[in-house]
Amino acid sequence: MIARIAGTVILSAVVFVVVSLLVSLGVLWLTGGVARGVVIGVICGFSAAFVVATVSTAVGRSGERPRERLSDENEGSGPPLDR
Repeated sequence: MIARIAGTVILSAVVFVVVSLLVSLGVLWLTGGVARGVVIGVICGFSAAFVVATVSTAVGRSGERPRERLSDENEGSGPPLDR
């Protein structure tokens, strides 16, 4: 559990840095405004990191199967099945 959270945080941080730098450089190249490039880059970086964290959380939750775990613990304790 902690490893999954740490992995998501590290991945989000990497995505934030990469997207921020690329967008900042692109805006700087297009407009020539350093401040505008930094602001737009940071906003896009936060957005990308948020999306990565959300998708990672959603994929992690869909991979869990609590029903199977519960059925293993309660095996044989339910009503008899008609066959």
